[in-house]
Amino acid sequence: MCGGGGGGDYAAQARADEAARQARIREGMGRIDQSFKGFDESFYKGRESAYLNYANPQLDQQFKQQQNSLAYNLARAGLTASSEAARNAGELQRQFNLARSTVAGEAKNQSNQARQQVEQNRSELVNQLNATGDTQLAANASLTRANNLAQTPGFSPLGQIFQNTTGLLGNAAQASMWDKNAPGLSAYGFPKTGGGSSSTIVKT
Repeated sequence: MCGGGGGGDYAAQARADEAARQARIREGMGRIDQSFKGFDESFYKGRESAYLNYANPQLDQQFKQQQNSLAYNLARAGLTASSEAARNAGELQRQFNLARSTVAGEAKNQSNQARQQVEQNRSELVNQLNATGDTQLAANASLTRANNLAQTPGFSPLGQIFQNTTGLLGNAAQASMWDKNAPGLSAYGFPKTGGGSSSTIVKT
């Protein structure tokens, strides 16, 4: 009888301990949810906007520099009003549009990465809480992780976006200036510059 009573006491104690553990887990879940409540759709949209605000000015600057380089090279070659100028300008604009789409795609990627990191960290905290039943540990760890996740990461700067196609004619013309034996623009189907003839080169 005593053994049976003791077993009943142990079972009751086990049930009480488990009930207390579940209560701590519920409390810990509340602390985790409180720490992570700021990670909503507006947060992820903000991460996307942060990348756009970082990358687009770099892209615009490169585009402007490339436009200036193209204008200079074409003017030096006497091709400012030519079909070649239009072709180069069109190619530059095509590359710019493609780069703008690439930047927008990377902004979405940054947002998705942030979402994945938040979900992964929250899952790890929940698993830790279920394993330990430690409410205070869950509260402290979730606050630390949430603060870290909320920080805007250091984005990588854009590399050289535009291919070196628009400087081709200008580079060739420059070579012919320095080396009389260089083919210059004639390598691309144009007569050599010089002697004031540049103003008559293939203007269409």
